[in-house]
Parts: sequence; C-alpha cells; structure tokens
Amino acid sequence: MTKNELLDLLDRFAARAELLEERQQSLVRLFQSVQNFRTIAETAKVNEVTIARKLKRIAQRISSDAFISALTDNTNSEVVKKRFINGKSIRLIANETGLSSYEVRKIIK
Repeated sequence: MTKNELLDLLDRFAARAELLEERQQSLVRLFQSVQNFRTIAETAKVNEVTIARKLKRIAQRISSDAFISALTDNTNSEVVKKRFINGKSIRLIANETGLSSYEVRKIIK
C-alpha cells in the first residue's frame, strides 16, 4: 500500500477512525496533517517503518467488515471490540478477560 493509498483509505473511513483509542486517533490525525512517516517517527523516537506499519494496520482494521460487526454484535462484544477496534492481541485479550487464547480465537472467528 502506497502512502497516497493509505491517506485515501484513512480519509474515506475517517468516521471509523474516530472510534479508535485516543493514541491511535492521534497517530491517524498526525499522519493526515503531516503526511510524512519520517517526521512522525523522529517525534516519537521510533523507526519510520514502525509508524508506517502501525498506520497500515489501523487502515486495514477500520476498512474491514469485521470492524462494523464488532460495533453491532452483542454476543461476546467485549472480546470482539478489543480485537477489531482496539487492535489488541489475542494473548492480551486472554489475559484481560481471563479466557484462554483458544477461547478468544474461537469467539473472534
């Protein structure tokens, strides 16, 4: 995905981006205004590839149908929201909820 495609995707799903956690929203807004991975990376003191990877993952998440399903699904919604809206790992969700990784994976599928 090129930088222009990423910007286009983030612009198209701007309303969905507003539903993300504050840190992720800030990263998206900063990228939309600055449009430069290197500048953001220098400010955050991380590699610019890390910034690009995070933004691409956010864009993929907010553009997927699973994102909307996570908002509207009532069954096991907390696990699904943690995964698709907050972007948390299965292991982290399992630790937070007290479920096994297998159970979390099963709920997500």
